[in-house]
Amino acid sequence: MLFKRAFIFLTFVYFLTAGITWVAGEAGDGAEGRVTMADIVALALIGIFVISKVFRNKNPLRLPQEFVSYLPLLVVFGFGVAFAVYPLRGLLELLIHVFIFLVAIALYNMYVQMPREEAAKILLKMVLYTGALLAVVGLVNFLMWPSLIPGELGGLRGTFRNTGQAGSFFGMYLAIVLPAFFTGQIRRSLLNAGALTLIAVALLFTFKRAASAGALVGILLLALSMGLSSSKRDKRFGISVLAFFILATPVGYLLFQWALSNVHGMDYWFHHKFNNEAVENFSSGFLEDNISAATRAFEMNPLIGVGLANVIGVVTAKYEIHSTYLAIIGVSGLLGVLGYLFFMAIFVLRIISGMDRNPYGLYLRYFFPMLVGLAISWGYTYHLRKREFWIMFFIVVLMRSFSVTERRELKMGAIDSGNPDA
Repeated sequence: MLFKRAFIFLTFVYFLTAGITWVAGEAGDGAEGRVTMADIVALALIGIFVISKVFRNKNPLRLPQEFVSYLPLLVVFGFGVAFAVYPLRGLLELLIHVFIFLVAIALYNMYVQMPREEAAKILLKMVLYTGALLAVVGLVNFLMWPSLIPGELGGLRGTFRNTGQAGSFFGMYLAIVLPAFFTGQIRRSLLNAGALTLIAVALLFTFKRAASAGALVGILLLALSMGLSSSKRDKRFGISVLAFFILATPVGYLLFQWALSNVHGMDYWFHHKFNNEAVENFSSGFLEDNISAATRAFEMNPLIGVGLANVIGVVTAKYEIHSTYLAIIGVSGLLGVLGYLFFMAIFVLRIISGMDRNPYGLYLRYFFPMLVGLAISWGYTYHLRKREFWIMFFIVVLMRSFSVTERRELKMGAIDSGNPDA
């Protein structure tokens, strides 16, 4: 019981500190520029998991296909690092990828042993409340108290080093918790609806186009899939989603207009991000530069790429490739592309196979449109080394495991009752 309580508490802290990306040194420069508070908490989580396995729980380690399917890509990353121009730099980046992967495995193995309903509700509520807390800090800092967290405010940044990290984080947390409102795993109360709204508003005020567009596409696809469903329950939920956005639009518009007039620099940054010239610059400048960098990196080593953390100083002068798909092409070559496609294909297929009428299968059904939206946003961001991605990953894999287990138990119960076709 003590191990369980300690692990649950540290999970909450991990979900919270995953949204605090400050580092001791220069960002991206060595270990001091990469290690965050969340990594310290993660070490404690792994420690409790190992101790519980050695001294208390003799059950074998569980490694579902979704986790196993990531291993080939890690192997390709390893080969890329071995033949990279800067192998030590690449090795440090590879260790980060491996470390957050191991944290996800530890989290999955601890929570899969708990009662299904308890584990699902605890995890989803923790994501909701930690996301809301971080959103409050970001909104207060951005809208009312700029000196609370000093730094350039080109959008809501809060506890993150930049608005890009904030947008990616809030978009991911929104995708995790929204389906749970429709399955009942998060109660539809005023408090919880307010927490969800805070996360959504924080996402919008980051002014990150990819994250916001991905969330919007996911929500619209979710509402559309519900509206087209044969289930009256789903139709009602779909109408509720659309009604909420229709009602929230004027409130959001008024808040936005107030912010444009009262928040220092917001009017400039908004028009800087969303005018026609910005869109043209994105297409002809930023996107073109990223495609060019990925192409050059691929040409240097078409099979395994230039290696992790070997774009800057080898392919470009200053910036990494800002796209999961282009980065995979550049840093891991053809083998990396195949490894990534294999990993994501297994993940998607397992989600689909886990969909069912039980609460966990329904969660997967409602999450799938949000995953499509996330995949769109990943065209701009690199998600494989982000803690929030692996938090989402282990929760979804856990839900799939719970759904399949409940389906199996229902089938066995039907057979025992003499109704094998039930």
